[in-house]
Amino acid sequence: MNDTLMIKPTPLLLFLRRPVLNEHAPGRLTLWPWLGWLCLLLLLGFAGGQVDGALIHLFGWRTPLNSAQNYLTTHASWSAAAVVLAAPILEELGFRAFLSTAPKSVFIGLTFFLSYVYFAVHMNMAHVPAALAIAHYFAALWPLLPAGIISLLLYRYAREQVLTLFRRHSAWVFWVSCIVFGAAHAAVYSNHLEWWGFVLALPQFLIGVGLAYVRVAFGLRWSIATHLAFDALVVFASWLYVATPHASTLRTALPGLFLVLVALIVAYGLVVVWRVLRRQW
Repeated sequence: MNDTLMIKPTPLLLFLRRPVLNEHAPGRLTLWPWLGWLCLLLLLGFAGGQVDGALIHLFGWRTPLNSAQNYLTTHASWSAAAVVLAAPILEELGFRAFLSTAPKSVFIGLTFFLSYVYFAVHMNMAHVPAALAIAHYFAALWPLLPAGIISLLLYRYAREQVLTLFRRHSAWVFWVSCIVFGAAHAAVYSNHLEWWGFVLALPQFLIGVGLAYVRVAFGLRWSIATHLAFDALVVFASWLYVATPHASTLRTALPGLFLVLVALIVAYGLVVVWRVLRRQW
């Protein structure tokens, strides 16, 4: 890594002890360090998934076979592809755009955040089939209009009070963003409201913490790029494997190729972990 190519923000571990929001991202990111952060998030997601599996086995929780995540990774369609490509952008706007003290970022982010909170509560409380949830993902974002009106009124009549709140309570804003992002993905495991669904959302919470740091340290465009690459890599790799004929040479070779890719991700992710522990990133 050529650390001279970017301005260093607050190191990750120091930042997490006391998150501080800024008007502009203090860091500059280049391709290889960005790939390192992506590998770290993939590593965190894998580790969190292993914990989930252990909890499911230990407590005997029953997760539906047609959960949103299982359906999305095994049923390729144009609507699912649209969700995979657009959802990371919309979710970054909803959960991390407001991790700033810049007025436009805060109030645009609040518009999407309020809409996503409603959407997440509705999805976790209603028994919505996975296929239906994916097909109607964009139609479910209709609360953007009333949320936009609320955000506009706050901007017009309580702008300084809201911005002061974000400046004085940066840590609360940061961690609420991460917790709500994780909780919003509880339906990944249950398709409806179950208390253990929130427990099993550990991978999404950990990934959300990483994405939130990338957003604050390097800017919203980098958190969008990281989120988009994460989802696309996981889903499209799964689609490629499912769509490949069983008797084909490619189907035989894919496990080995995936194993090499996973090994590279783990290796680079561990390099980033080492740098994080040494407070270099």
